[in-house]
Amino acid sequence: MSVEQNIAAFFEFVYRRQEIWHRRFVLQQPMPWTDDEILRDYKFCNVYRELDGGTQAIVKYLKQKNISPEIKLFNIIAYRFFNRRNTIENLFGGLLDPQNFNIKFYEKRLDDCKQRENIFSNAYLVSSHPYNSAYRPRDKHVQILLMLDELRGKIDEIIRQLRQSPPQQGVQIIANYVALAGSFLAGQILLDITYAGDLVSYTGDDFLVVGPGAHWGLNLIFDRRLGKKEADAACRSLYAMQKEEFLKLKEYKGLDWERVCWQNQDYPNTPYLCLHDVQNSLCEFRKYWRLKAGEKAKKRYFKL
Repeated sequence: MSVEQNIAAFFEFVYRRQEIWHRRFVLQQPMPWTDDEILRDYKFCNVYRELDGGTQAIVKYLKQKNISPEIKLFNIIAYRFFNRRNTIENLFGGLLDPQNFNIKFYEKRLDDCKQRENIFSNAYLVSSHPYNSAYRPRDKHVQILLMLDELRGKIDEIIRQLRQSPPQQGVQIIANYVALAGSFLAGQILLDITYAGDLVSYTGDDFLVVGPGAHWGLNLIFDRRLGKKEADAACRSLYAMQKEEFLKLKEYKGLDWERVCWQNQDYPNTPYLCLHDVQNSLCEFRKYWRLKAGEKAKKRYFKL
């Protein structure tokens, strides 16, 4: 296919995935919510990051009143390293307090939990390098706890720098202070920070980190291996052409994006996707493309 056809295929994928959410949660229709076998039989993240259960697990705490910015930031960082919905409720038993962080208590709790279930999500990789090679260097959960324990004294400074810096620089600030977090995970943490309301004043529409999956998706669409700066520019280009591409979908296939999009006036760039969600959708499109080409993957069916 040509690049133009690949671009059209990407935006149709975005539409089809969002249509599933719309049929399921807005129209409350019974499954199946699509006749696309791949979208029906395999798990894909939502088009909007805020609609995914993992994000909602932390956002419900961030929206609570009387929680300090320091507690919010500490828990965002802790949560994203494990990135499982039950981390806060079942593993941490509620929000962590950086002023009263008992590392031995959480070490035992995670040790016990690890015997029964996986305590990490496989959504993205976390650095395998130990934070402190002198103590249990092969136990990733212990290394994360050690990192969090030392991070407690830096939370105020991180917040100060984030508030005084432009959005794109925020990614580097997180990466500089949060050991074990590369640029992609730093970007995920910064996105959660934008949901808090009182940590920074910008949104996920104001900065971009193209993750490896999204970069691969861009290579597929543009039919060549893109450099890092080229991938950034290509992602921004797709972001800018959304209205035009969705209008084409409506004209040629009768697929009306504004009928299925998330109706949230507080969402940046509504009714179209914010910059990060274009990036996120590229990663999912790459997975869809691979499955359509016959590559194998574990099936993860939707649950009622």
